[in-house]
Formats: sequence, structure tokens, C-alpha cells
Amino acid sequence: MLINAYSTRHDLVPHGFTEVDERSRWHPSGEQDAAFTNSLAELEDYVDRASVGQPADSIRAVQRHLRDTQRSYAFTIDGHDPAQLTELSAWATEANAILVAEGALLDATGRPLLAGAHGAPTGKVPLTTESAERAQMIRSWLASAHGLQVPGDFAPVRSKAETFTRDPAEVGLRIIGLVMTSDFATSIIANSPLDQRAMQAVFPRAMAALPDSERELFERKDAQTAHEMLLLIEAANELLWAVDRTTLGWPSVNCHPAQVKDRVLRRGEEGFLDKLQLRDIDQLLDEHECLSSLDWALENQEKMRPAVHSDADARIVAQRLRSLEWLLNPQFAWDDIDV
Repeated sequence: MLINAYSTRHDLVPHGFTEVDERSRWHPSGEQDAAFTNSLAELEDYVDRASVGQPADSIRAVQRHLRDTQRSYAFTIDGHDPAQLTELSAWATEANAILVAEGALLDATGRPLLAGAHGAPTGKVPLTTESAERAQMIRSWLASAHGLQVPGDFAPVRSKAETFTRDPAEVGLRIIGLVMTSDFATSIIANSPLDQRAMQAVFPRAMAALPDSERELFERKDAQTAHEMLLLIEAANELLWAVDRTTLGWPSVNCHPAQVKDRVLRRGEEGFLDKLQLRDIDQLLDEHECLSSLDWALENQEKMRPAVHSDADARIVAQRLRSLEWLLNPQFAWDDIDV
């Protein structure tokens, strides 16, 4: 029996089966493997087509797993050998993998994740113990300290074994770009646009790295777009925290743009990038879980019974969360991050 396995762990998880293929999402150069990502996209399309009439939450969990897949395996086993089936289940659990066998998506125990010839979707998309424990800790704190309830079926953020971070220099350039874009937006609203040539001269690498959405602001100088991009300073401040250059409080009050701008721009591009390092991955993941859970709670607080009203600003939370989603998911471009 041919088994295809899709693991969210970035390190190789050895197995004792007859290997057919094994691929990582990432080349040694740090670039994504185009064939790998295309095959995942095709599998996602299949899930979309097969999901009609099935529970939306279950389908989203499968799609999220595929989007977060870091390594794929293909091997053969004897499907009539109970010992090999037991070994497969243990291996898939360790690899945090979903399986494809005989045209069906299965969990580690062989239960289907989509309805079909193999029966009702009784399977469960896997989560690591670390992710589950982190979510329980953070969500208990949100409930006790802020009265915000997050349902247990809301997916936790990934664990260390499943997470890549971006290079600190790339993060630094994104911080500079966000600050410049927010500053430029402010100047457009004031009807006094900053000199782009001067910005380009001082921050050439950051300007070259701007995503299309922000580059468009510099080209068109549209006032409505400028208003929408003012809050990018909150995303910059979150990433500034991620490189340990500032502290953060509860997201109820806007940061001070002038202070953020001074911290980031006063030493020039190379001065800011010098010796830039990310915080410990555990800190980043704790913050990511907190923001992800808080974002869900704020979006759904009116539906809770009894209703809960938080003093957290959903706009600030969204910008902070977007920046960490980008930092911890290097497979996605900035403009592809949607929270």
C-alpha cells in the first residue's frame, strides 16, 4: 500500500518503511521548493472540491494543516500487517502528519478526515502536545485576567518543531518599511507628501523590499489608502518587540508613532540592522498564541453568553497578529497574510 504523509514538523522524522520519496518545503538556500508547494496547492484544491456539505471547521483544520506542511513522505507498507499499521500510527503521531492512502485523507489512526468511500469524517487533524499545552496556559490567563473565553476547538499556534522564523535582517527591513509607509501615509493625509527620493537614499534596502500594497501608496499617494495604512505603525512596533528593541503592553492604546519612528530610523538603515536578533522562539510563540486567541475572542465576544466586552482594540490586535503571522510563516508574503 502506498502512503503519502504530510508532516508539519520541519525536521526529518525517520521511519522503517520502504521509502518512495521524501521532500522538504525548503531548499538549503532558504527558497521554497516550487514543486512541493504546487503539490500542496493541488491537494488543497481537492479538499475544496470534496468538502461540499461537510463541517466548515473540520475542512479549515485540514486546509490549515496542508498550508503548514513542512515535509512530505511517500513510502509503502503491507496494509494487511497489523504490526506495520501500528508502527505507521506511531510514526504519523510523532511526525504530526496526516496521511493519504487509497484516495482518502486519514489521521494517524486511519480514520477519514473527509467523508467518502471510507465512511464519515471521524478523524482528527493532529496537534502537538506543546501547541495544546501552550494554548491551555494562554487561554486560561485570558479567561482569568480578562474574562475572554476561547473555545477548545479553536486551533492553537504551531510548536517550535513546526516553526521557522525569518532572518533577523529581513525582519529589520520589514520594520523600517512599515515605519516609512506609516510615516508617508501621515504626510499624505496632511497634504504634504514626504520626499521619496530622500527616503530611498537613506533606506534603499527597506524601500526595495516593500510589498506591492505599500509600494502602491508611494506611487499613487491615495488619501483613503493612506488612512488604511496609518496603523501599520502597530505592526512595526510588534516586530520591534520581536527583535527585543521595545516592550509592549495590553493592546488597548495606540503606540506613540514618534517614539517608534525614532527608535527605528535615527541610526539609518545599517545602524538599525546591526546586531539585530530575534527573541527566544518560546516568547514569540507565546505572544503569537495570545494574539491569535485574543483576535478570535474579540471577533466573537458579542456572540458569547454572557456577552463579554474587552478593552482591547481589535485594530491593534489585528496589526500585531499580522506581523507575527508573517514572522513565523516565511512561506507567505506580507500581502498574503490575512487576519
